[in-house]
Amino acid sequence: MFPTAYKFVRFEKSKSMGILTAIIISIYLIGIELGMFFYLANLIGGLVGNANPEYAQVFVVNRQTENVNQLSPFDVRWINQLRSIEGVDDTHGFVITPVTVKFSNGKDAPAMIVGSAFPTLAAGPYAGLVKAGSLNDLAAPEIVSTDFYDNKALRYDVQRGTRFEINGKAATVGLTTRHAKGFNVPLLYTTLDKARYFSGMSETMVSGIIVTVRDPEMIGPVVERINRAAPDLKAWPAEKLRIGTIVNVMTANNMGMSFATLVIFGIISGFFIIGLTMYSATYDRIKDYGTLKAIGASGHYITRLVIAQSLIYAITGFLVSLLLLVTSKIGMARAGLIISLTPPLLTFLFLMTLLISVGSSYFSINKLRKVEPSSVFR
Repeated sequence: MFPTAYKFVRFEKSKSMGILTAIIISIYLIGIELGMFFYLANLIGGLVGNANPEYAQVFVVNRQTENVNQLSPFDVRWINQLRSIEGVDDTHGFVITPVTVKFSNGKDAPAMIVGSAFPTLAAGPYAGLVKAGSLNDLAAPEIVSTDFYDNKALRYDVQRGTRFEINGKAATVGLTTRHAKGFNVPLLYTTLDKARYFSGMSETMVSGIIVTVRDPEMIGPVVERINRAAPDLKAWPAEKLRIGTIVNVMTANNMGMSFATLVIFGIISGFFIIGLTMYSATYDRIKDYGTLKAIGASGHYITRLVIAQSLIYAITGFLVSLLLLVTSKIGMARAGLIISLTPPLLTFLFLMTLLISVGSSYFSINKLRKVEPSSVFR
């Protein structure tokens, strides 16, 4: 209808670059903050997330526990008692306790040893986490696992075959994992007996019990039955315990509030910076819009024109932001910071880009509604 419309209303290059830059910075910062948030969340709930999903449907821990990273031991006899509860297919005791590791360079570091019975290894790791070696290697004497990304925390270049000490007792790395990390300290996975040996935990105690419930519909009833039968313990569905741990840690340290504040600030600042820049560019070319109205353009056409421009800015800005995020992800992975750009996260970022870009065009649209064709002749 108006083939020269974009020629009349195109923005100056400097202001167009300003709009694009604001979009790119806002979306990039939001993406990095959310990526770091989910990365930390995975670390916080790592002890549950690293457990073997074939067996770990329900976790039973001390009743006062709301953080799986801080477990209090209880009587090992509960392993057999819980196995008799209706709906329970199997039970697996596990040990999680802090230890100190020392390497040949004389440096030591804190760690957490995690042990469960072989060959099920219900507490983890599972096959999908293995980088080098085999789960069967953990059955050998002195053998434990370390994670590929924990070398910096351990202050040593740990590889398969590396010998070191755990609480003064000789140990060997026979398996390396990828992404089987803990929140505060590195995780060392091994069998239940070796975890007791290295940590010194009594054979009469366990840190928790993993309950296998193969029928998903029975998980709820089994949790209720365990909580009635064991008043001093508490049963959690695995995912609920993982999320509960994340909420507990994030709330206690105000980490969740900090991330939420930064994300909201990025959205609001981007919205107003882009909106004001677009408004300024529109104001500079107000006579061009008046000319369009003078030659017959309707208000709806002008609105669609402004929204079309904002969509172009949104798509271009999102693609550049995505490129920066992918580049940052690769760089951070080398340092052990694993930011996952999942489809839901990318979808959220794209919707935020549209919200910021298209939503901020409201200022320009509101101004153009008041423009009269007579303004061309003033």
